[in-house]
Amino acid sequence: MVSKDRSAGLEAGAPDREYFLAYACLVLGFACIITGYLDPAVLGKHVSLGRLLIFAYFTYGLLNLTIILVRRHYELMWRLCSHATGIILASLIITFTGGAHSPFLTLYFFALLAAASRWGVMGTIPTACACMFFLLLDSIAPSSAPSSWSDRMRHLTNGSTYFNGIMALLVLSAYFLGLLMQREKKRYTDAVVITRLIRRALPEPSLRASIAIILQSLREHFDADQVRLVIQEIRGEQAFAWEARRPIGKSANGVQSWKLIGSARQACFAAPPERIRRMLGLPCVGGDDRLDTAVLARQKGESPGAWASVLSWFFAPTQYYDELYDMRIVSEHHWHFGGFCSLLATSFSFGGKWLGRLTVYAPHKGRDRRGNARFLAALVREVGPAVYNKYLVGRLRSRVQAMERTRLAQELHDGVIQSLMGMEMQIDVLGRTPQASCAPAYPILELRRLQEILHNEIAELREAMQRVKPLEVEPGRLLDYMEGTVDRFRRDLGISASFVAESQEVSLPPRICTELVRIVQEALANVRKHSGAHNVLVRFGRENGHWKLCVEDDGQGFGFTGRWSSADLEAPSKCPLVIKERVRSIGGELMIESVPGSGTRLEILVPLSANG
Repeated sequence: MVSKDRSAGLEAGAPDREYFLAYACLVLGFACIITGYLDPAVLGKHVSLGRLLIFAYFTYGLLNLTIILVRRHYELMWRLCSHATGIILASLIITFTGGAHSPFLTLYFFALLAAASRWGVMGTIPTACACMFFLLLDSIAPSSAPSSWSDRMRHLTNGSTYFNGIMALLVLSAYFLGLLMQREKKRYTDAVVITRLIRRALPEPSLRASIAIILQSLREHFDADQVRLVIQEIRGEQAFAWEARRPIGKSANGVQSWKLIGSARQACFAAPPERIRRMLGLPCVGGDDRLDTAVLARQKGESPGAWASVLSWFFAPTQYYDELYDMRIVSEHHWHFGGFCSLLATSFSFGGKWLGRLTVYAPHKGRDRRGNARFLAALVREVGPAVYNKYLVGRLRSRVQAMERTRLAQELHDGVIQSLMGMEMQIDVLGRTPQASCAPAYPILELRRLQEILHNEIAELREAMQRVKPLEVEPGRLLDYMEGTVDRFRRDLGISASFVAESQEVSLPPRICTELVRIVQEALANVRKHSGAHNVLVRFGRENGHWKLCVEDDGQGFGFTGRWSSADLEAPSKCPLVIKERVRSIGGELMIESVPGSGTRLEILVPLSANG
């Protein structure tokens, strides 16, 4: 999977790269045409032939650009033919316009740039050799002045300083251009691989699944025997490990994870060594403890992770610091230890709370150790914050769920359970009351009262279940949700309730739509509990640049008369706290109009441009 991503990364920039080269070739050919017509002297003795060759080079660039705009795939053979054609045309132009003294030598340097962009050093060195061959051939070719081949070779060997400088410049340009472009292409390819890895791993529902995909992809990317990630709390006791191994035979390439305790934790975190810990800004451990832990791990046959602390480095560790996440990264490369031929390791600390180490054992793919270490550090730098945020979101979700369960348990204890216990006591009293001592209608009245209490508690329990149920409302379904909520309220409680939608198209973010539905549910619950209303009307629509939600009833009303705004309702006792907080969370305004004994009207205004 990762090899496909790497191949895709290598080809991802090919269309843009080929388009740039074709466009640059076209512009360069046009500039040569203008130069040849403005100053024919630069074309030497063969003015007509020089102009014809320059026009052919311009046509070659135009043809390349046309093909690139039409095609989407660029095979190796097409690139080789196009590159060879460009070199031949440039050589002909330079040969007939002065050879090594031609003003059009820029065409050779453009050919080097094209080779570097396409193949790196592997392309620039052969291209430079081809250019030098054509220059050499032009220098020893027979001229108008009769001379022997030995005289020409002697003249070339003793040659002018200018000619030798051109040759040296071609060689140096080929090497450095190829090296630079090859490095940039590798960085671009690594960025593509990391981006696709993030896109594939982060949508996973759990943190464990995301880490498993990352480790499996890393093992495949490096063709490594083993990849291990260990993380521990710097000031705590929690420590975890994840490990992906090379599959043996037809066994599945799974990822194992476990919690580290005792000596296993010490063995895994004997690395990084003290030098790395100092670079991470962590307190150092004693050298003897570090070595003893490594020897103990070797004797017990444990994972070679502990051996990293007693190795020498091929390259000095490189350090990176991210101020945004307070993240420190140190990467190093080790050679020859345990049963592994090499090791890549990246240690990191997050926010001063977590210490981690990502280790690749025996990577068989690629010999660019420094580039591999840089790729591993870049992966931690880019993926680390995303995975850490996923961990924080998971913890926050767990805490919210725990708080919600606690709140629900408290509501059930203070509401439904207390009422059921009261009913049980009343039924017990009713059963023990002598029939002769009570009126004939007394049992029937008590049963009806108990039935009414039970009915209210069922409604209370149903509302609690609605609040706990996950809810996410899309704009297109907001009106249906509101209408369904009102209809359910009318059917369950027998109170006349209706919903009126004054606008059929809603353009609000899902979070605000969800909050509006929750506000309607809370308002209807308050109507049932406190108002004693017989009629309820819920309206939603647009008015004066706002979305407007109104809930009206003919119940008892609040303890004030008139229309009160959000500023007037700051006192907790003057309005429903839950509704007030929900309205505030979506940037809306709450107004309550009340007439004691005649009803209440709630108005919630949300700006049309609200984005949640």
